[in-house]
Amino acid sequence: AALARLVTEAAAEAVARSGRFTLGLSGGSLVTLLARELPAALRAAPGAQPERWLVAFCDERLVPPEHPDSTVGAYRVRGTGG
Repeated sequence: AALARLVTEAAAEAVARSGRFTLGLSGGSLVTLLARELPAALRAAPGAQPERWLVAFCDERLVPPEHPDSTVGAYRVRGTGG
């Protein structure tokens, strides 16, 4: 929860300052943690404006998104509930 709050606070500051927020996401346990904690943190920080985020996925495996080891695929599955 603390990480999600930190991300949304940084996002709100960046959006207020420059109109956008850039975030690089890795895979692993971070996927589950953010999928669980970030929605509530975003509701509590309306200034974070996720529609103004540029999200980059750091995927050192160089596999297609549908591959089981894909970071992008992991966020897609966790983010949609399935």
